[in-house]
Amino acid sequence: SFGQRVFPTYNMGNADVLVSVNADFLSGWGLTTENTGQYASRRRPEDATAEKPMSRHWQFEARMSLSGANADKRVMIKPSQVPAVVLALHDAVAKKTGGASVGGGAVDGVSDNIEKCAAELVAAKGKSLVICGHNDEGTQTIVNSINMMLGNYGSTIDLANHSWLK
Repeated sequence: SFGQRVFPTYNMGNADVLVSVNADFLSGWGLTTENTGQYASRRRPEDATAEKPMSRHWQFEARMSLSGANADKRVMIKPSQVPAVVLALHDAVAKKTGGASVGGGAVDGVSDNIEKCAAELVAAKGKSLVICGHNDEGTQTIVNSINMMLGNYGSTIDLANHSWLK
């Protein structure tokens, strides 16, 4: 997507809305120590302010994970539905932001949640984050497009100071 093969660093502390599709970022995906600290910094209701509210966390996943157990909204999906969920989320965000559709259709049992999730993401434009644990270049490219439509690069996603994690 950006002419470089890197794993970006994420600043979950800047995200008002976080959406994870099958990525257990608190336990086994990416830089879990950094993710956990940043995530926890925005999950304390007593510390929430009007300028920095408590973050909202959506988790679409095929199996229960630590991240899913901590989510505000956990949506169970089949492993085979991961790419379809990403495509549907992309098109729901694109419809709300004027972006181009990629032909994502309805996903059995989760389409209503995808629409609600997309509305929250668009409301938090520039202060949101979408991640995906699916190890497929095409799916990750669609996730990059979602984050681009939402203006997340430079706010919650940093490519310049990417991770050296292998």
